[in-house]
Order: sequence, then C-alpha cells, then structure tokens
Amino acid sequence: MFKKRNTLFFTFYVLTVALTAQTETNFYRQADKVKMNQWVDSVYNSLSLDEKVGQLFMPVVASNSSWKTRIAGYINEQKVGGVLFSKGSLAAQAEMTNYIQGIAKTPLFVALDGEWGLSMRLSDAPRFPRNLIVGAIHDEETVKAYGREVARQCREMGIHINFAPSIDVHSNPLNPVIGTRSFGELPDNVAKQGIAFAGGMEENGVMAVAKHFPGHGDTSEDSHLTLPTVGHDINRLNSVELHPFQQYVDAGLSGMMLGHLNVPALDTNGLPASLSKNVGQKLLKDQMGFTGLTFTDGMAMKGVSNQPDMSVKALLAGNDVILGVSNQEQQFQQVKQAVEKGVITQTMLEEKVRKILTYKYILDVHNFKPINTRTLSRTINSPKSEWMQRKIYDRAVTLVKNNDSLLPVTALDKNRIASVAIGAPEQNTFQKWLKKYAGVTAFQAATADNLTLIFNELKDFEMVIISVHSIRINDSQILQQLIKNVSNPVLVLFDSPYTLDNLKPTTANAKSIVVAYDNTEFAQMSAAQAIFGGIGFSGRLPVSAGGFEVNSGIDTRKTRLSYSLPEEAGILSESLQGVERIALEGIRQRAYPGCYVMVVKDGTVIYDKGFGNLEYASGSEVTDETVYDLASVTKATATVPAIMKLYDEKKIRLQDNIGKFIPETRGTDKTNITIREALFHETGIVPFIPYYTTAIDQNSFSGPLFGRRSSLYHARYAGAWGRTDYKFIPAFISDKASDKFNLPVAENLYASKQMHDALLKDILATELRSKTYRYSCLNFMLLKEVVENISKTDLNSYVKDNFYKKLGAVTMTFRPLDYMPVNNIAPTENDPFFRKQQLRGYVHDEGAALFGGISGNAGLFSNANDLAKLMQMWLNGGEYGGERFLSEETVNLFTKTKSSNSRRGLGFDKPDPRNNNASPTSPLTPISVYGHTGFTGTSFWVDPDNNMIYIFLSNRVFPERSPNRLSTLNIRERIQDELYKAMSITN
Repeated sequence: MFKKRNTLFFTFYVLTVALTAQTETNFYRQADKVKMNQWVDSVYNSLSLDEKVGQLFMPVVASNSSWKTRIAGYINEQKVGGVLFSKGSLAAQAEMTNYIQGIAKTPLFVALDGEWGLSMRLSDAPRFPRNLIVGAIHDEETVKAYGREVARQCREMGIHINFAPSIDVHSNPLNPVIGTRSFGELPDNVAKQGIAFAGGMEENGVMAVAKHFPGHGDTSEDSHLTLPTVGHDINRLNSVELHPFQQYVDAGLSGMMLGHLNVPALDTNGLPASLSKNVGQKLLKDQMGFTGLTFTDGMAMKGVSNQPDMSVKALLAGNDVILGVSNQEQQFQQVKQAVEKGVITQTMLEEKVRKILTYKYILDVHNFKPINTRTLSRTINSPKSEWMQRKIYDRAVTLVKNNDSLLPVTALDKNRIASVAIGAPEQNTFQKWLKKYAGVTAFQAATADNLTLIFNELKDFEMVIISVHSIRINDSQILQQLIKNVSNPVLVLFDSPYTLDNLKPTTANAKSIVVAYDNTEFAQMSAAQAIFGGIGFSGRLPVSAGGFEVNSGIDTRKTRLSYSLPEEAGILSESLQGVERIALEGIRQRAYPGCYVMVVKDGTVIYDKGFGNLEYASGSEVTDETVYDLASVTKATATVPAIMKLYDEKKIRLQDNIGKFIPETRGTDKTNITIREALFHETGIVPFIPYYTTAIDQNSFSGPLFGRRSSLYHARYAGAWGRTDYKFIPAFISDKASDKFNLPVAENLYASKQMHDALLKDILATELRSKTYRYSCLNFMLLKEVVENISKTDLNSYVKDNFYKKLGAVTMTFRPLDYMPVNNIAPTENDPFFRKQQLRGYVHDEGAALFGGISGNAGLFSNANDLAKLMQMWLNGGEYGGERFLSEETVNLFTKTKSSNSRRGLGFDKPDPRNNNASPTSPLTPISVYGHTGFTGTSFWVDPDNNMIYIFLSNRVFPERSPNRLSTLNIRERIQDELYKAMSITN
C-alpha cells in the first residue's frame, strides 16, 4: 500500500511539472564542436576497456608525499579519470598535481570540494566566508565576481571542477550537516545566489557542480553517518527542495552531484537517491532536462557505503562519475565485470566516457601546464582575492533594526560614542576601524558578567555600540540591564543570525541591530564602516531568526569614506608597486625617516600605507595613527575652509579689504589688501621675515646674530651659523606658563599677548611692493586675524567647531599636545638656535610658534585619514557624513578659480602645465587639481576630474631642514605620477 501511494505521488509529480526540453550547457554550447569532437574521437579510440572504465572514477586523495605511490597505482592500475584532493597546502597539492598529470596517459580531471573556495581544503589559501553569509548578499554581480575569483584560484592550482555550490535550501535550523553551507531558507534566494556563484566560476573556466540533488536542506541526519530521509510530499519538494536545482539546470550550468538521500516521494524505494534511476535519470535528466556531468557524492559515506555493487548501481542510475569509493580496485573490477556481462551496456559506457572526455576538452584539461610552485602562494593570495573577501562582507552586513534612523551615525560633534566589545581582546579590528571615523572610547569585557565594571562610565555617552564577538556570550541579565540603561544602544552580532534567537530580551531594547555573521577581521571592518556610513547597509537576513523574517534588512546610503583596496576603484594593486619603491627610495636617500601615503578614489581609501620610522635608526614605525606637522598645508586646510565658511555665511566678500576686519592695519599700506589678493598671494607683501628677531632682546648681546662658523657661531640654523648667547625680551617670552604667558612656543617656552601684538606690528611694517604674484606666509597670518576678528574666537576653535569635529577628524588640530600623547606625533627639526630643542608636537614654523602655535600659515597637525575627510567633503560639493558644511557654489568658487597671474587658486596651489619643472605636481596631473605643499614634507592634491585625493605626509625636516632631498628627488611628484599611470591600466 505504501509503495503504491509513493508511485501515485511520483506520477503526480511527473504530470504536474512542466516537461523541460533538454538544456544544453553553456560550456557545451560555446565549444568549438569540430575541434572538440576530433579530440574526443582520437582519445576515445585509443582507450582500452580498462581505461574507459577508469574514466568513470574519481578517487579522493591527499597531497602529502606518502600518497604518491597510492595515487600512481590508481592512475596506472585502475586508469582513473580524475582525482579529488582532500586537505593539504597550496604547494603540496600543486606539486602532486604536476606529478600525476605527468604520469597520466589521459589527462586527469582535478577536482576541489570548495564550497567557500580553496580554503575549505587548503590551509594557506584565502578564507572566503560560508555560504550563509553570501546568502545575505542581494547583489548578484558581487556573488558572480566571487565565483570568478574562486575559479581563477582553481585554474592557478590546475583544478578543473569545484563541487560547489550547495544549493540545498536551509529550511531546518537543526540540520547537522548543511547549516551555513546553504545560501539560506528561501528557494528563490538560494537559486539566485547559487546560479550567480556557479555562473561566475564557469565564466572563468571551472565546472560548477551543484549539490546535493534532490536536496539535503531539511534533514535531521548526516549522510556521512547514515542514510537521511526527506519525508516531504511531491508538492513541497517541487516548490522548495527541487526549485533551485531546476533553475540551475535552466541556467545552462554543467555539473550536478547526487546526494545519498532517501526520498520516498520520488520513489527511491529505500535506496539513496544517488543510486536511484528514478532520481538520476528520469527526474534529473529526462524531466528536468539536465545534460551536463553528474557525480555521486562521496561513496565512502555511510549513507551509501553499505550498498552492494554501489558503483554499478550509481552508473545505471544516471551518474557519469563515481566519487571517492573506499576500495578503488574492488569497485573498478565490479564495474568492469558489469560491462563485460552487459549489465552496463557498451552504448552506456561509450556515452558516459565520451561525455567525460568532452568536458575534459571544454575545460582545457588536455593543455596542462606545470604549476609554478615558487610564485603560487603570491598568485593565489593576491590583492584581488583580499578585495573580494572584503567585498563579500561589505555587501552582506545586515541592519535588521534601526529605530529613529540611528545609523549611520550622524552629528559626530554632538555625540560622545563608546564601544563595548564583549568577548574581544583589547586590540581588536572592530574598534580600531570605528576609530577611523570618530573619537570612539573603547571598552572590552571578556564576558557579559564583566560589564558591571563599566556601567557607570557608560552613562556619560550619547551612544553606546555593544558588539558580541563570541558564541559563548549569553543573554544575561547584566547585558539586558546594560542595553536598557545606556543611551542609543547599538547591538552588533559577530556570529550566526541564529544568535538573535538567544538574545531576544536584549534585542528588544536595542535601538539598532547589526548582524555581521562571523568574527573575522573582514566582518569587523565591514560592520564598523557601515555603522558610520563608510559603506551602505544592503544585506538581508538569509534565514528567519529572533523574530525577524527572512530577507529582513534596511538599506542605508554611503555618507563617509570607505576603506578597501585599489581593485575597488578598478585599479590593480600591482600597478601601484612603484609607490612603495619610490617611498622607500626616499628613506634610503635620507630625504625623510618615514612617510605616509594615502590615496582616495571615488570616496574609497584605496591606498593607505606608512613607510619607515619617525626617526632615523630608531624610533616608532609610521602607522595610520601617526600625526604630522602640516606646515603650509595649514593654509589650505584651516585658513581657507574658515574663509569659505565666512563667505558662505555672507560675513565676508572676496573683494573686502582686510582693513575692514583688522583694526591694526588701518593707517598702514596693508589696509586695502583684499581677501582675494591675500588668497592669490598677490598683495605685494614680502615672502618672509625673521620672526624670531622680534622676540630677541637686541641689547642682550653685541655683534650680529649670525656669522662665520666659530665657537661663538656654533648653531647651524637654516643654512647659517648662529649664536645662542642672546636672551628673549622678558615681556614677550618666558620659560614658565602663566596667565600672561599662555601661548606655547616650545617645551618650557611661552609667549605673551604682547608677543603676538609685536609680531603683527612687524608684519604690518614690512615693505609692500607691486601687487603681482609673490608667495608669502604673511598673507595667511593676516587672514587668520580676519577670521578671528569676525568669528570672535581663535582659528583653532573656529575650524574645529565648524569642520573637524563634525568630520570626525579627531587628530586634526593646532597645539596637538593638548589633545594627544607626544608619541603619536612625528618629530620635526632639532632647533639649536631659536628654541634650542628637538621639536615634537610644537609647530616647526617660527612665526606660527610665536603666535602660540595657531597661525593662518602653519601650525595645523593631522594624520592622513583625517585630512582625507576634509578633502572628500570638498569633492562631495560641501557634504560629508550626511551633513552640509558648505554650499556647492562656494566649494566650486574656491576650488575652481585660478589667478590670471600665476598658477595659484583661492588659497590653493595648482599645477603649472606651462612649466613642469616648477609645477608642484606630476606632469600627468589635470589642470583642475587643487591642493598645497608644506615645508615639513607634506602635500595633498584633490583631483575632481578623477574623483581622487592624494596625500603625502613626512617629517623631512628631521633632524634638520637642509638639504631638501624630498624636493631634489621629486618624491611627491613621482608618486603622483605612479597614480595616474596606474589609472590608465584597467582592472
């Protein structure tokens, strides 16, 4: 009765499924049939019976040298048609591949069981994520690109077939064997992701083999250990389990693996589906139209290994290749005898062998080239591979809850943010990357119970990001209490989405919830970027969990810088190798002890690397946290933004005279200098004055300050020899800080307001020549006075409040020692004459120093990352982080306007296309570029044509300013050259 009912169900299935014509695979359709058939005929006709039978087998082998004799036996004795390598290393498998292809008469299929790439089997290969994470991606092109990259790596390894993807529908969370190997629980999603991944692999010449037909997703048993039963009726099988496989067949993909599953509704009669003709032949080939190669699952698995004559049955059931039998010689003999007795007909044998040879031709198996094991690891573990890993996590990270649109984070100047990482070490990637965006205060707790130690500290923050990094973290009352009592709690899960089921009370009180899927470095990078808007959230839950439905996910948009590799911008990482070569040349030539190079393209940081140390011979390494004295870059990154803001607010006009804003200029020849003239350096003011002479008491010594080198003139300074027996004017300079002497000049050296006033008076007393181009720091010292008199605050406070704090540029500041440890700051000059000390954290420029470290021409410090935020705001037309800083009209005016008398812009420097030798940029730089250089060895250039930012920071004046090898070697310009050359090479 039971058997009859099954037969009725199967008949119903056959009648209700639309009959599908045989689907030609894409590989077969695209092949050169004439050449293919010639090769297949020639090889087939040369094969003995043993060799034909051997083509049907693919043993599972290891790549270590102890297996060499055994594999040689499989090839020479059983004439196998291919091998599936199990675990090993890149080099070991490559060496074994070279060996076996060298001894095989008929070229061998080499296969991988790599559902998430080579790393599923090879210990030193790139680690791609489990399929459940890929299932969160709804951008099919990303998944296809992932398939192409896996295939590229396979081809480098001499692999032709990958037993992937698993397109089992994960409808049973308790399934002991599928789980994260599946793309998710929705058949349509599984089909789309699986087809995209498989399509990418086959586009790059590797056969994809979908598994485990007819569907292993809803079983409670593991076919490695027993024969699982799928007990659903035909309607359910048709709509869920079989749906992705039919879509896969219709897409023209070429490989299929039959699972060891008992499926009564498909009339398997207690046999594994892999041995059932009703499944392998009638359903898969006749009804669903599959014409590619079929493989059994591993025949040593307990779900099939107790079946007599299992290989013979598998071939009769429709399989083309028998995978991984436990006794190769025995199974070979059984199949050979079946052929000799006619159980397997000659026609069937020929059909299967010819099909195998056909795909060997298509997959170029016959053109094997030995693998270069010396370069293999570098080729496999390539920048493109890392980029693909990052891309997958970027696209997968999922925002499932976002009350009040809390994410991405906004108003950085108003929100103090804390991060609490539970189950993470003190140095963890997530918190390091959060700090790229804002001044995040980081806490760590080994377990949820340790949270009580930081409860009180967290009350002072407007937002608390709580990340769970370990599956051992329970939804304890302490965690629930924490998330109830902090402001704007954001919960981030670096684990399976099923963790949501275990944290329901906590998730109920979280304002925002992020699912990052695992605790890898790339997952942590992506989550941090998405929280701050570096990338948009676009992932969708691949399964239902914690009260959230499958496909739950909230999209957000990119609002800030993201961080990736050159490949993100279509540039090959290899094409930027010249950047490192030139940067290191500068260190060898003692142009600087170290430097930092950053490149931003299309809103993404694509190159972000430090070289050398903060000092020669010793000292800390340059890192992404190293802060540099920007020198004259201050003009463009502090004074110019301040002027732009005041212009935007209509508090200043470019044609305004500075006398309108600086009372001290009235009655001098400087009063009619306009803002425009000062920005263009067309005031006629002198380039420089020896600022320190204003501070020195001329009566404290006799004779000149500088002379020929001698015991008196022993201090080498700016190319001259100076004396040090002078004293400062007591009213101007003191060695002790006080209410009067509150302007830091250097360590234990402080200036008074009288010093400021005297220096300003000396600037105003300088000679004024004709108003032609003449670069002068004094112009920007005067513009600083303009800004401060209008804003009623100092320049540092003004630009911080209006720009830096809102940008999250926490290192960007004047007087950095007020805000950060000295060890974060690169030292500049060892000044033996004026300040008589090694400068570190105090501005190098003497004039800016006497103004107390805050001046319009110099004094600003920053790392490269924070500088890039300001420049990206300009490229965005005045917007960044979801906030508007400046109008687009103002940005365009200041960044596009150029003087008719020089190469200069409104406060910015620009290329000089008429004189490459005098130009501060590469000859390849477009004329639209704007930026600035700094005396200490700094520069930035913004390219609106190519949507690119280039930043170079160094402390080239350490330990002294001369000679200027940075300039004579053209380091900055040559690196910029490399960027434009790289952009001309397509990825």
